[in-house]
Formats: sequence, C-alpha cells, structure tokens
Amino acid sequence: MISLENVPEQNPHYVQSVSELGEEQEVIARDDIYAANGMKLVAKGARINRSQCDRLNLHKLRTPLDQMLKAERSVDAAMLVGDANRIFASDASMARLAERSGDPNGFRHGLGVLELPAPLAFRMTVMRETRSDMYRHMMQVCIIAHSIAVRLKLSDRDKGDLMMAALCHDVGEMHTDPMMLAHGHRIASQERRFIHVHPVTGFVILQDMPGLPASVMQAVLHHHERLDGSGYPYGLKEIAIHPLARILCVAEVMEGVVRRADLQRLDVLLRLNQHRFDQAVVSTLRDLLRTDTRDAEPSPVSSSASARLTQVTTVLKTWPGIQSALKAQPLSPTLGFLDERMRMLRSLVLQAGIDPENTDGLFAWVSEEASLLSELNNTLEELQWLMLDIANELERRTEQLEGLAEVIVGEMVILLRQDCASAVDSSPIES
Repeated sequence: MISLENVPEQNPHYVQSVSELGEEQEVIARDDIYAANGMKLVAKGARINRSQCDRLNLHKLRTPLDQMLKAERSVDAAMLVGDANRIFASDASMARLAERSGDPNGFRHGLGVLELPAPLAFRMTVMRETRSDMYRHMMQVCIIAHSIAVRLKLSDRDKGDLMMAALCHDVGEMHTDPMMLAHGHRIASQERRFIHVHPVTGFVILQDMPGLPASVMQAVLHHHERLDGSGYPYGLKEIAIHPLARILCVAEVMEGVVRRADLQRLDVLLRLNQHRFDQAVVSTLRDLLRTDTRDAEPSPVSSSASARLTQVTTVLKTWPGIQSALKAQPLSPTLGFLDERMRMLRSLVLQAGIDPENTDGLFAWVSEEASLLSELNNTLEELQWLMLDIANELERRTEQLEGLAEVIVGEMVILLRQDCASAVDSSPIES
C-alpha cells in the first residue's frame, strides 16, 4: 500500500517542466526561496531560469515550489473558458455532450466562477504550456464529468467541486517521467509503481494549497479506485470510494476511448466492466451518448482477434492448475481476490457467448453479420484489457512474495500478459 508519507515533495521532472515554462515566459519568485535546512536558494523577484531550477532540484525546499512562483501568463477562469470554447469548436463529441446535458452553457459558466488557488493556477500553467496533452485530457474529463453531474442533478456546490477535481485529477502525473507517459511507450512492470502512485502524489500536492475543499482532494485520491476493489492506490470498495470520484473515474474512462474515436468500444467496455463502476453514473453516460453509440460505424475487425480468443481461452483452461498450486502454498489472504477476478473473467466470457471449451467456428458463425463480428472483436479486446488489469493488480498485491509462491504468481502474470500483435501498454480503465 502506498503511504502518504512516502511521496516526495520535490520532483526533478516537475522542476524540469517549470524550467521549460521559464524559457517561454517570465516566471518570478514571489518571495525568497529557502532549502529545508535554511539555505537561501533564490531571492524574491528573481526570474527563474534553467540554472536556478537545476539548483532547486538539488535541495528539499522549505515551502512547496508552487507556492513560491508566479507566471507572467497564468491560467485563470477566463483562460479556462477560452480553452473550453476551442475544444468545443474542434471536437463535436465534446460539444454534443455539453448540449445534451440539459445545460449547454453551464460548463462555461462553471469554469468562469471557479476560484483557483494561486499555487494550483501556477501548476496548471506549467501543465498547459509544457504538457499540453495532459492539460487537454483534464479539460475533456472535466467536460464529461460536468455533463454527467448536470444529468444527475448534483447541487451547484458538488458540480463546482467535481469540476475542480477533474481539472486537477492528474496533477500527480507531473511528477512522472514524461517519457514513461509518451504515446506508444510500453510501460514495464517496474515502471507501473510510478503510475500507481500518482493519485497519492496529487492528493499530497493539493493538501498544501489553501481553499480547496476536502471533497476535491478525496476525489483526486480515489479517481482510480473501482467498486470491486480492483483499483488503486488502496483497493477501496463500494461506499469507501468518494461519490465524486465515482463520476470522475467514468468520465476519465470515456475520455480515453473518445480520444481513440471508438464509441462502439466504449459501449462494450462499460458493459464488461459494470461491476467496477457506479451504475447510476454509467446509465447517465449511456443516455448522454445513446445516439452516438447507436450510429457509430462498426469497428474494423482486428487481425489479432483470433490471437486474443486463444489467449483468453488458454488463461481460463490453465487457471484451475495454477489455482491448485497456489492453494498448496502458505499465501497471504490478500490473494483471495484472484479467485474472484478469475470467476468474473469466466462469467464475462460466457455472457459474451463464448464457450472456452469450444471456439471452433465462432468467427465463421458471426462473420455473416458485420455488427456481430465487430462486437466480438471489441469484446475480445476488452477481455484482454481485463486480463492485463488483473495482472497489474496481482503484481501490486504480491510484491512481498518469495519462493515457489512468487514463481507461480509470476507464471500467472506472464499468462495474463501474453503478448498479442496489437497489445499496447495501458488500458483506458487504468490510464
């Protein structure tokens, strides 16, 4: 389990981003900046340049960097509204969501009255100027979350808190090496811990900012938790997850799929993961997207569909033997979750109309109808993502295993992660 006390306050990747911002516009020290040991590092009013950032990286600071710096062109409510307008103009799916929410101007109005604490405004400025993909992601998650909140008739206060949480839910990822988050990078097992810590990092960062409601910080901390306990960083279940985080996690999943322009896949994803998400939130999202998903063109059938089918059936056929081997070991009770996940996987396979013991002729049968073949392809892709998520969860929960138990778990992880031609590094429900 990730501890709040183990998250570093200062981070070289974030300081590097501050340095990059300083090359593009004026970044000034609000006050003298001191190291934790009392050494004065930067004088009040000094412009922050690359060499000063290099020096800051060498020290633990007395006060968080966000509270000590200001940017020439800082993000504010008016800038957020302008950026939202540009998203609506360039992305018809985002514009339709706002329109269908029932309050088409509500999102812009909500942004316009947000009061960003100065440290948060500075950090968002760094993100906007140096990590534009991350900034746009958070803006689009905010649009989706607000549209859901309007349909759910949340109070104005809760809508405002949800918007704030959506706008800063990934601030912790600014402490992650940008190369690790780059499109196409395959995240290695040893790198995943840096991904899994980002909700906690975000929570710690926000704790130091004045005026943020506790609900905003809790939503950020919980936005990767799942109702069945399969999420991170704490594996929380059901009511232990903050209500705003239940909306935020669904909004983030949708944003990841919309970014890939595959709404038909979103429908399959939500159906297969219904045990992991708040159903009131999912139903609201489905209603918002009903016309889009119905009118979507069938997804092209992937050439790796057959490989995915082989993988999922191999996993299910091999699992009983691995299960018996695990039960013979003196394992931690926390491994009980694996039985539950594998029962869930088998159930979803059967619900999809796939008999793991007899798949001969399946593709020939569905190929007579393009929509059936497309849905089977999407289903197999999501089942592969589910297996990857089980593998990730298994690694998170069994870091301390040794001996034969470690070997057996390792074999299970390899089986779940078996490479397919189109496999990529992170799924929409994890990223």
